[in-house]
Amino acid sequence: MVDRAALTEDPLFSIIMPCYNVASYLDAAIDAVQAQTCENWELILVDDGSAPDEAALLDARAQADPRIRVVAHEVNRGVAAARNTGLAHVRGSYVWMADPDDRCDARLLEHVAAALETPDVDCVVFGCTEVYVDAAGEVSLKREVLPPVQGYFSGQGLREQVLPLEESTLYGYPWNKVYARRVLEGLRFENVPLIEDILFSIAAFDRADAAVFLQEPLYEYAKRQASNLTNRFEPRYYDVHRRRIEELYCQQQRWGADTPEVRSRLGSLYVRYIMSALERNCDPRAHMSHADRVAWCRTVFDDELFRTLVPGAVSRGGRALSAGIKLISLRSPFVACALGRVIHLVRHGMGASYAKLKMER
Repeated sequence: MVDRAALTEDPLFSIIMPCYNVASYLDAAIDAVQAQTCENWELILVDDGSAPDEAALLDARAQADPRIRVVAHEVNRGVAAARNTGLAHVRGSYVWMADPDDRCDARLLEHVAAALETPDVDCVVFGCTEVYVDAAGEVSLKREVLPPVQGYFSGQGLREQVLPLEESTLYGYPWNKVYARRVLEGLRFENVPLIEDILFSIAAFDRADAAVFLQEPLYEYAKRQASNLTNRFEPRYYDVHRRRIEELYCQQQRWGADTPEVRSRLGSLYVRYIMSALERNCDPRAHMSHADRVAWCRTVFDDELFRTLVPGAVSRGGRALSAGIKLISLRSPFVACALGRVIHLVRHGMGASYAKLKMER
């Protein structure tokens, strides 16, 4: 039998799980970690100012398993601060950040450990199953999202996989990667809405020289209509996602990869966020008149980042994105505003169709 107490001093894996008012999901999330076929781990539960009943639950689970520790914030400080606190307390050689309302395959750590048998691996990246949960708590759809490639990549070969990984949506997530602790020394999550995860990934991959990609859906990511952050109205949506694209472009430039193809691929991603921003500008909570929306479009079209990336953009997604690129490339504020209005009507009048269009990459 494995001596669990001994594993706490020098575990192979440190698992960070930020916890804030998710008591209804926590037992199942912790059970999924304890069910891992690889038992060489520690679980750091970061109590981010949770309600007393949740704090008591966390303490009880820690008392029952010496591999589980609780680190508490007196007040809620947000997921970025919670992950940073977890990073400050890790003891393991490798670090994984799991969310408390998701689930994982019982063999996840076993598969990652096998991948780490290759010398000098800085990161293991795996796929997920997206589980769409409606407002009533019912599963409406499941789909697998996997890395575009399988295998070991290093140096320039690894860097060439970053944009395909971003296009698949898997670059930014923290929970589909296990990092060597040495890679993360001194790195911290920035407290910024929506893009704190991708900024962290960019910083980590700037340091990583070798990674293993596993085309396996080892993690189950719940996209909850009632609570998912991306469904809330964020007034800074465009600004932060413009920064996302700029940071990705700067990373490619640092790597000597500022090519027409890279600009085209980033331009396509950029247009996706512009289309989403155009739709959000029609939301009453944006407090924008038609004149405001027209002025906003002119500002976007005059942006140097737009002029650099969008003219050569080519869709690698579906027909909706192809049409969006063509219309936005016209640089007509009135055409762009009309596009935003159409997207807004589809989103709020035909929710299922809108969701399917968003899935087109």
